[in-house]
Amino acid sequence: VGCVRRSANRPDPPLRFRPMPPTMKAEVCKLEDEERLVFGWAYVSTGDDGEYIVDSDGESIELAELEKAAYDYVLNSRLSGELHQHDDKDEAVGVTGELFESLVLDAAKAEAMGLGEVPGSGWWGGYRLDAEAFAKVKSGDYAMFSIDGVAHELAEVTDG
Repeated sequence: VGCVRRSANRPDPPLRFRPMPPTMKAEVCKLEDEERLVFGWAYVSTGDDGEYIVDSDGESIELAELEKAAYDYVLNSRLSGELHQHDDKDEAVGVTGELFESLVLDAAKAEAMGLGEVPGSGWWGGYRLDAEAFAKVKSGDYAMFSIDGVAHELAEVTDG
């Protein structure tokens, strides 16, 4: 998980993209200056109608798979970098922060917590960043979270 740069020349997504619920966009939602803390949705899996969201890379992640990935990340890494940079051993380069808060939230968990209805399901995170990365987030240069990983494309199943 890391921050990604906002791109002024990125084209609008094709019409097949379903917009994320406005309260659950995978962008920075809250900053705390004194501790250099950044909070936001790392990934949004479904909207309030239960339909999977297709992200800006044309991908979607089933909530169960997202939850497994989030737990693995919390147990084995928690490190944040910039722009998904890796060395020749596929190790993260340029660590800029560390995860300290993580929650994969869905309707069942929200109900158990007494939160009422939620606008979808996804992975919320909080990071403490180094001064340089925090300044980029605060300036708006880094405007959202991005998760990095390996995916296996599933063929679409059709009737017939």
